[in-house]
Amino acid sequence: MIREQRHARILSILRKQGVVSMDELRRCMPDVAAVTLRRDLAQLDELGAIRRRHGGAVLPDESLVRSRGPLPGAEASPLASDLASLNAVILPPILGRGSEALRRDIIRRGIPFIAESAPQPGGAYLGPDNFAAGVELGRLAARQVEGKPFSMLVISVAELPNTRERVAGFETGLAQAGGKPAAIHRVNGQGSYRIGLRVAHDAFVADEAINLVFAVNDHAAIAGIEAAQRLERQVAVYSMGGESAGFMAQLADSGPLKAVGALFPEVVGRLGIDMAVLGILGQPLSDTVTPHAIITPRTLGDYFEDGPDGWRLKEEVLDRLSSIRLGFNAKLLRSRRIGFLPHYPAHDWYRSMASAMQARCGDYGATLVVSPPHHGISAEIARLRREIAQSATQLVRPGMVVALNEGQASLFLAEELRSLAANKPERLQGVTVVTNSFDVLNALEDTPTIKVILTGGEYQKADRCLVGPSLGAIFERVRPHVAFIAVDGATPGFGLSSLDERRALAAQRLIDAAEVSIVLADSVALGSNANHRIAGAAQVRSVLTDDGALPEDRQRFRSVGVDVLIAGEVLPEPAFDTGGNYRNQP
Repeated sequence: MIREQRHARILSILRKQGVVSMDELRRCMPDVAAVTLRRDLAQLDELGAIRRRHGGAVLPDESLVRSRGPLPGAEASPLASDLASLNAVILPPILGRGSEALRRDIIRRGIPFIAESAPQPGGAYLGPDNFAAGVELGRLAARQVEGKPFSMLVISVAELPNTRERVAGFETGLAQAGGKPAAIHRVNGQGSYRIGLRVAHDAFVADEAINLVFAVNDHAAIAGIEAAQRLERQVAVYSMGGESAGFMAQLADSGPLKAVGALFPEVVGRLGIDMAVLGILGQPLSDTVTPHAIITPRTLGDYFEDGPDGWRLKEEVLDRLSSIRLGFNAKLLRSRRIGFLPHYPAHDWYRSMASAMQARCGDYGATLVVSPPHHGISAEIARLRREIAQSATQLVRPGMVVALNEGQASLFLAEELRSLAANKPERLQGVTVVTNSFDVLNALEDTPTIKVILTGGEYQKADRCLVGPSLGAIFERVRPHVAFIAVDGATPGFGLSSLDERRALAAQRLIDAAEVSIVLADSVALGSNANHRIAGAAQVRSVLTDDGALPEDRQRFRSVGVDVLIAGEVLPEPAFDTGGNYRNQP
């Protein structure tokens, strides 16, 4: 089973049940080694498709994924991964180095870019003033406490800047109004109801005096309420979000929920489409701060109503809070596609947003395309690796012996060599490629200009490559002029690294055998470390990366004597002796 099939299988299992353990994955895919499955989870986590947990993985909110269908506007195929098909993009805050690659690609293409909920470089901000809303809610909580002693539990999502602002605002407002908790316990719900429930339960057990809870969103609040009820604790809960009208309805029950800093996802969704339309029509986009309101049981009816289909935001409130009014010919938008890439598709916030977006797109005749951001991230990383491979091809000269390990960048390099051999065979006359990768072998098998030598070794099915001690036997007779090494991580400190131990050892053998080694590291890999060390930075001559690599990461390599080459720029002439195809090692 190739990597793409394994990834699809893991995501299919998670979409059905929301959480999966390593034991379950091994039962579902008995032919795949545990180390390969762990590496797959690491790769999917980096792309933002899953969240790794000890012993397995979860989707962002597994309790909701199990019971709900796809978001409105979601397409069967991941068309949002093809940014070229989109006329505007609405992007929530996402984590990981891959997110920077996605943002750069959006900006590079000149696509109108709306940064939802948290500011992002290159995007026009759309969302509430999280800090100001938190301050108002904190002041209200302090007034309702009325000077009584209290201990506070904060259930947050520490990774996201918008939720950090909500916490800071609430604590500021609490202090401004004279609220002084005897103790503050901060826990990270990590965007998951199940994890939020567990950490809240632990906090309640650890401190029986906790009687006030601040939650950064609905799911954190629900987790805090349930944890308190299981332990029969009396608590007052204050929450930001108001992601669904069903959650807001709890204010009518005179229960633990005392007030909500409502941020109105329906309004954000409608305004997001309006901003996207402005961008599509060529108008400059500016930051848009969306409205919020502190809603209590007394004011609930001013904003929400209970009807035959349950609670919902009043239509007149939605119209009043959605202030942008556009005047244009709707026919101009009938073929336009607006991409929405939510990181937490199970959250009610994004479900409510998507519903409002879908309705607004219907008004304008545009198409809403909803897809997880990891599709776009994966596509952009592949583009960067292709760009790196194209530049690496310029370093190959007639008569060279070239070593390639396994990996997507190496495969792309082989494909570029095949294309060059077909169009300019004289450029690669007498070139020999030595590889442990069956994908590289297959890419070059019908290229008569290039001789291909497959190393020995044990077949590692998951990666379609050869590994093990016998891999190095070929280098007793053949010495590569240059080894191009695709890596999962590269830093001056830890060196080059791979997500798999046996692949790391194989890459090390190629480096040891070659006169010169050049690292193929995209900007996501450069500056990060994978699990297993291949070799130290001092063992390579150059790192070939893309122009998205951070300047500080590039400079760290230069400071230890490693050249940093940028794909797409003019590369130096390789200083290799290519007097013969093969040379015996001394």
